[in-house]
Amino acid sequence: MSTNNNSNSAAAGQTIREGGFIARLFAYAFFYVPLTAVYAWLTIMSKITFLKLENPSFALELLLVFFFILLPPAIPFILWERSVRKFRRKHGLSIWKNITAELEQMEVDQRVAKEHKAFVNNGLVKEAVVDRGDIGYWHGLFEKGAITKEQFEAKRAELLL
Repeated sequence: MSTNNNSNSAAAGQTIREGGFIARLFAYAFFYVPLTAVYAWLTIMSKITFLKLENPSFALELLLVFFFILLPPAIPFILWERSVRKFRRKHGLSIWKNITAELEQMEVDQRVAKEHKAFVNNGLVKEAVVDRGDIGYWHGLFEKGAITKEQFEAKRAELLL
């Protein structure tokens, strides 16, 4: 039972980190509803005097219930959503959509950059330097179809002079 509950919590945490806005709302509810129920039960059972008014108005009761029972458990989730949005803005990711693929691509790019840097530092690979003064560079572009024959001939004439 505990393992299943931990996997559900982990899945909800991953949904909050990577999921779209609606999925995040459901994940927050997964955490918020039980937490609020426990908090409300503890608050009511502790017989806090501010909830025992003689003749309170309905609006005052709603205000007290909101500020003292519903809002405090929501604060961590509000801050969590704020940090998720801050991370996504910082990395240029969508706030509303699922970003699983983008996060995976970012991890792959970071790993490739680290591996390349290690290869360069160990002398296994040389940094690729593009020499536009080399006729082979322009011939490669011509072979790929990136430039026309006239452009290649003009550049060749320029380089051979």
